[in-house]
Amino acid sequence: MAIAASALAGCSIAHQFLKPNITSETISEVRYLDQGWSDEDRALFYNTPQGTELQGLHYEWLAALELPFSNEKLATEKNLRGWGFIVDSDEAGSESGAYPVGMSKHWNPQANAYRLDLGCALCHTGELHYKGTALRVDGGQAIHGMSTGAPGEFTYSVGASTLEMKYNLAKWNRFADAIAGDDREKRKQLKRDFAAFRERFFEFADGPGNDEHFPVTEGRGRTDAVGRIGNVVFGYNLGIEENYKNADAPVSYPFLWDIWRFDWVQYTGFTNQAMARNVGESLGVMAPVKLVDKAGALLPPGEFGQSTIDIQGMQCIETTLRKLKPPKWPEDVLGEIDLDKARAGKHLFADQCAHCHGPHISKPYRWSLADSPQANPAAQNDVNWQWDMSGQVSYDEENRPVREDWRSTIWSVPWIDIKVIGTDPKAAENYNAKQYLAGPLLPPGAPKVNAGDGLQLLINQLLPVLYKNNDISSDNNGIADYDGLNVPFRIANHTAYKARPLHGVWATPPFLHNGSVPTIYDLLSPRESRPARFGVGNREYNPQKLGYVTDLRRGNFEFDTTVEGNHNSGHLFTDVDEKGRIGDRLSEQQRMALIEYIKVLGNPDFSAALGGDPQNWDQYSPPPASPGGEMACAPYRHSSENAPHLVRNDGEAVL
Repeated sequence: MAIAASALAGCSIAHQFLKPNITSETISEVRYLDQGWSDEDRALFYNTPQGTELQGLHYEWLAALELPFSNEKLATEKNLRGWGFIVDSDEAGSESGAYPVGMSKHWNPQANAYRLDLGCALCHTGELHYKGTALRVDGGQAIHGMSTGAPGEFTYSVGASTLEMKYNLAKWNRFADAIAGDDREKRKQLKRDFAAFRERFFEFADGPGNDEHFPVTEGRGRTDAVGRIGNVVFGYNLGIEENYKNADAPVSYPFLWDIWRFDWVQYTGFTNQAMARNVGESLGVMAPVKLVDKAGALLPPGEFGQSTIDIQGMQCIETTLRKLKPPKWPEDVLGEIDLDKARAGKHLFADQCAHCHGPHISKPYRWSLADSPQANPAAQNDVNWQWDMSGQVSYDEENRPVREDWRSTIWSVPWIDIKVIGTDPKAAENYNAKQYLAGPLLPPGAPKVNAGDGLQLLINQLLPVLYKNNDISSDNNGIADYDGLNVPFRIANHTAYKARPLHGVWATPPFLHNGSVPTIYDLLSPRESRPARFGVGNREYNPQKLGYVTDLRRGNFEFDTTVEGNHNSGHLFTDVDEKGRIGDRLSEQQRMALIEYIKVLGNPDFSAALGGDPQNWDQYSPPPASPGGEMACAPYRHSSENAPHLVRNDGEAVL
């Protein structure tokens, strides 16, 4: 009896410890903000796979998993929403079902199964809640805790349930009944497949996913993207444990509208090309890829680069994102605009903000190219000259090869040195300071490289192989199109953050690169007025301050700005001459005027009422046509005339 009582008490304690850490939401209506997308565009973004995996979790398994020490389904709408995911269970044409927006599936031919795919929309779709209305922000900032390994969060719950099923026969049988039914052979195969998944899950958790590598909690809506990619690519994929580093500079998920216009992307602006950026991201989100053999040497041609990475899906998503516009302020939900204040705010913005945030419109670049193994005109750490010359090549006045950017105009996004902007420097410093062994990517004894240069070494070899494996060639400018409008892959190393344009920024809380300031009002206020601690995870919006409500509720992460990596310093409006000062201290009246303008900054519906708006986004050049992108989208379209809408990697159509 005593043993039984102890066992029951232990189970009860474990159940409470592993109870899902969810916040409560009450939504009566979902409103899609006006961003220029059709329902088809939205469905493509939400459901197109990119080839990433959660350590091989099969697609159908997620819906059948139960919470740890419970027979309640793990992936209920209540739980998923409580973890910060967005669920569209009844959306027309969606495959979401019990799955969040951005979790779709791809066919893994080696496993002969559909695997759960973690797509771009998972981290780049936002929602603002106000009085029961959920305002969907496509391309916005997610606020889930997908990366956080704390008890009660999504990934931890998946792992705990997976482990429990190894010992809890009743729990396993319920799962096997749902997946394999009474078929004995299917149940045996399921047990083998699930054991392999469990082994990979905990192997990863002991390696790049180890809590020791994350001394600064990422919490809701953040991840140390560069740190995670470095650990996965240089540590896990290359098999060099010495390359595991602390990922201690979490950043918010950036919003995506207009990024196709930028000359340099990422928070530190370290790369310029869409496809290279996306492949690097997919590796960090655990897309399976074969790079090295058991001895750590690069695999031979034909084996190197075998992967589920879906570059056609990525090209489709990238093309679809070029149509996405910033969200428009919904006056009927969040309140009418005070035009007098907004006009005053327009002038303040031009005086105090536009010199950094622009947009700084310029002519497209003519990118200089390497045309031989010895050439390196852009002074890069590594160059694949054959890839450089596989785009659409022309020649300058001195007969040197160049790629002419296909965009009619671009936005030159300035780098602002950390000493000038004064915001938490950890992410920018880590990018250059953390050095990795490149292993077989460089000769023995070669010096270590930072994350950007290391990714360049790998992607210069990997991406051309992915192109070849997917029959993407230079014929009809296919490679130029997939490269992101004929842009060759380059890396720039600065200890700085980029100052991006701010159209629609009102819909993207919290603010600064690390999410350390909860509202626009706080960002415009003196530093001593910014909250030192606040809750993150609740999506209830404050339309007066432009940010989420900050009280600490169940399921929220407590953001502590005193922690290194979380500092809320810099980007200051102050009369004190100090690091991070960008303008004079703003009065309360000036802050509210700026807020009123930021609500409608660039919105063409308000341009005339504002007496003209230099930020009017209707005046900006449209994206070039992308036949390759439209073709890439064809297999994933959800309209009936384009069925089948999903094609497996083995070529078999799936209805």
